Amino acid sequence: MNHYELIFIVNPQQSKESKLFDKCKDQISAVGGELHRAEDIGLRDLAYQIDDCSKGHYFLLNFECEPNNLKEIETLFKFNESILRSSIVKKRRAETEASTLMSQTKDKQTDFEKPPLEEAKKEEKKITNTEEKEVIEDKGIEGKKETSDTDGEK
Repeated sequence: MNHYELIFIVNPQQSKESKLFDKCKDQISAVGGELHRAEDIGLRDLAYQIDDCSKGHYFLLNFECEPNNLKEIETLFKFNESILRSSIVKKRRAETEASTLMSQTKDKQTDFEKPPLEEAKKEEKKITNTEEKEVIEDKGIEGKKETSDTDGEK
């Protein structure tokens, strides 16, 4: 039996309706294969637009099966319009740990989360302090202009 990695990208508007991830897992077990890793990676940006989509929902499966049973798994992707891209790659060994793609996606999601409340308050104080300084500086310049104008008239 050979080891394979299957990755496919689904249109994000249709990914909630699509049960393709579960169908793939069921098909692998139906052909006598062994599933080593199954990851629903989630929504990620695409490098370029595909079918007017700039984001895609990624899925990753690592499994082991006989080469002649691989065609049955590939037929799931042949005529499905919700799939933007799919790829099956032969691997040398079974992959069981979390994928790099999954860890990168989690890192990006934590970067986009809102800052804690304390940090938000600090940012707000910085903004108000700089605005106050600018107002004070503006008033100081106006005050100097007024004194210089009155000195010139005398």
